[in-house]
Amino acid sequence: MSSSSLVRFGGGLASAAAGILLLLGHVLNLGGDPEYGTVPGASSVLVAHIILVVALVALYAAQADESGLLGSLGMVLGVIGTTLVSGAEVDAVFAAGVSGMLSVLGGLAFFIGLILFGIATMRAGVFPRWAGLLLIVGDIVFGAGDFTGSAAPVVFVVGALITCAGFVWLGVALLSGRSGVSSQQPGRVS
Repeated sequence: MSSSSLVRFGGGLASAAAGILLLLGHVLNLGGDPEYGTVPGASSVLVAHIILVVALVALYAAQADESGLLGSLGMVLGVIGTTLVSGAEVDAVFAAGVSGMLSVLGGLAFFIGLILFGIATMRAGVFPRWAGLLLIVGDIVFGAGDFTGSAAPVVFVVGALITCAGFVWLGVALLSGRSGVSSQQPGRVS
């Protein structure tokens, strides 16, 4: 299997799966503990963030030439942030001190990284621009959930739904080979 096929199929599947698992996890968390959610929900979110590392790298690889420094910075912050957020899903990491600080910094890096990655995706023109916008809007809505009090679980689900749509759309575009990764027929998706 060529590296472009691996990026296309592996990255496309990872992007779609991460988006779906992220949404599923937040839906499952709706009826759970206000701070921690449910075991299936938290587990789904954890797996989604782990898979997002592969998805972000593959999506970046598919548009690296066109996304420039902004895309690189968005991908790096996104990967670092999602890696730290993955650790934050483990209850023990929520302790005070360095672990607590890493949890906050991970969330912030993921938030900023996903916004930058969405902007770079829109500017690169390799993937559907609306998919990049969905990443940005979903991330902002999700982040707003931290400031909505008792409505936060619903806001998190809405943000996850929008972000899920963006990742699934990007994954489908990558799987379809219309993202410029295919060595057979590079082209732009608009």
